[in-house]
Amino acid sequence: MIGADTPPGARMYFRRAEAPDDPAPPALRLAGSYDRAGLRNLQQLIQLRWIAVVGQVATILVVQYGLGIALPLQPMFAVLAALVLFNLASHLWCRRHTQVSHAALLVGLLVDVASLTVQLYLSGGIANPFVFLFLLQVVIGTVLFVRPAVG
Repeated sequence: MIGADTPPGARMYFRRAEAPDDPAPPALRLAGSYDRAGLRNLQQLIQLRWIAVVGQVATILVVQYGLGIALPLQPMFAVLAALVLFNLASHLWCRRHTQVSHAALLVGLLVDVASLTVQLYLSGGIANPFVFLFLLQVVIGTVLFVRPAVG
């Protein structure tokens, strides 16, 4: 993208985080950008959670009816129902707020880890082949909680 203040022939690969004529001090512009990033991160967590719910429903049904392995369906679907309710509440909360704190993102990740823990406990514990999904939670947390470089 070539901007108005960019010399002819130069290429810009990143967009500016703020408008060049923004009168706010740089620290405040960074804070506003960071808050919007938190909101986008929460929206992405909500989308990932919907994907996880659909994946869990499909996996439970395939294992129970396709592979013939008996699972405790009622408690497993109760965990999924709680996750759906939490995701709906998160979506409504996200629509009403313009800023998202690290604490809100942390609560979302903790709910995800707790539901994964219960689902794994109900379906075989540490012997469950999906235990590696805990690593996904670690990766998501690492990406979400990286501090932006100031300078």
